[in-house]
Amino acid sequence: MDEPFSLFLLGLAYGATVCSFSCLPYFGPYLIGSGTGFKDGVVSSCAFAVGKLSMYSVLGGAAALFGRTLTVTHSHKVILGFVLIAVAFTMPFVAKDGCLKRSQVVGKRFSMFVLGVVSSFMPCPPLAAVFVLATQQEAVLSGVMLGFCYGLGLVISPMLLAGGGFALISHKIRQEVKEFVPYMQKIAMGIMVIIAVKMMW
Repeated sequence: MDEPFSLFLLGLAYGATVCSFSCLPYFGPYLIGSGTGFKDGVVSSCAFAVGKLSMYSVLGGAAALFGRTLTVTHSHKVILGFVLIAVAFTMPFVAKDGCLKRSQVVGKRFSMFVLGVVSSFMPCPPLAAVFVLATQQEAVLSGVMLGFCYGLGLVISPMLLAGGGFALISHKIRQEVKEFVPYMQKIAMGIMVIIAVKMMW
C-alpha cells in the first residue's frame, strides 16, 4: 500500500475519533456564538476543514524542503494564541441578527479558515508520522501530497455534521430567546480566549 493512501486512511481513522473531539473546542464556541442554521454550520465547518487541509499540505512541503521534522515552539504558541483571540473578537461583527451582508459572511468563513489553520499546529502522533515520511521525500511536492492526503482523510469526519449542529443550536436560541444571544456570544468568546491563554502557557 503506497504512502499517500496509507496516510489518507490514517487521517480518516483519526478524524473519525480523536481529532473530531480535539477540534470541537476551536470551532464549536465560534459557531455557537455566530451560527445561523445547519447549512451555515456545515459550510463554515468546510471552511475550517479547508484551513486544516491547506496547512497540513504546507507543513508537509516544508518538512520535505528542510529535511527535518517541524516542531511548534513556545513563540509559535504565543502567536497562535493571539490569532485565536483575534478571531474570537470578530464574532460580534459576523453574528448580527437579520440578513447578513456579504462582507459578514466572508468574514465568518475566513475566521473559520483561520481557526482551521491554527488548530493544525496542535501536535498529534499521526501528524508526526506524516512529517517523518515527508522528510524522506526528494521533492517538496511529494511532501505536500503526503500532508494533503493525511489532511483529506482527517477532514472527512463527523466534525462537519457537528458544526451544523452547533450552528443549528445557535439559530434556535436566536429564535426562541433573543435576549440571551449577547450573553451566549460573550460566553463563547470567553471560552475561546481561555483556550488561547492555555495554548500560550
